[in-house]
Amino acid sequence: MEIVHDPSLDAREPREGDLEEFEGLEPGDSVKFFEWPVEPLTVLGWEDDENVGERLRVEAGGSESFLYRVEDHLWHYVPEEEFDGENNPFPVQNLVLVESTEA
Repeated sequence: MEIVHDPSLDAREPREGDLEEFEGLEPGDSVKFFEWPVEPLTVLGWEDDENVGERLRVEAGGSESFLYRVEDHLWHYVPEEEFDGENNPFPVQNLVLVESTEA
């Protein structure tokens, strides 16, 4: 499954530290971000995507989705099989590490 990066919303300017936080995420970490109303996303791992380069596979509530970076902006994408509504991908801002796998 490849990400189709065709946003209907404008990118949000990352908060200071958002991009560094994103790049430092490891499997097992949990994150949340502005306007994400459900449980934190648990990081499953990094993988390559033909359209957006490296992406981060995440999971919340039994559904998998992706976080990725395009032109210094972060995005959250839900596969079309699970969500065919508008605003996919959704712009990410204020990425916060909720729980880290590091002790």
